[in-house]
Amino acid sequence: MDTLDQNIELDSEKLKITNSIKQNLLTTAKWARFLAIVGFIFTGFLGIASLIILVTAMTTGFGPLILMGFVYLVLTVVMLFPGLYLIRFAGATEKGLNSNKQSEFDYGIENLKSLFKFMGIYTIVLIGVYILFFLAAGLTGVGRLF
Repeated sequence: MDTLDQNIELDSEKLKITNSIKQNLLTTAKWARFLAIVGFIFTGFLGIASLIILVTAMTTGFGPLILMGFVYLVLTVVMLFPGLYLIRFAGATEKGLNSNKQSEFDYGIENLKSLFKFMGIYTIVLIGVYILFFLAAGLTGVGRLF
């Protein structure tokens, strides 16, 4: 019986977006747009740098430089996703809040979720890579140099 009463109480409470929450979300969307644009600019610089490195490596035939160019190119592609999620969040959230369209607002929040999910997975991968580097350094004796 208690469970039924709790369900009725939960169903009767609706989520409300107050003016304060709306203003905070609109401000967040503006900052998200700014960060996305800056991120796209720096990602573009990284992409240009990777292409310059690759062209230089191909003409000189310097192998390690080719590897570095490909790593930069992969990082360029990977770093496009946070900017994409941020710009989608900003646009859809602003549009949804200003026009009271639930579907637009939902899409914006969905992209915010995707951004955090991406950043979480990216962080886990980086931690794994660091652990592998430290293990490799310890096993090869490189760690003794420091």
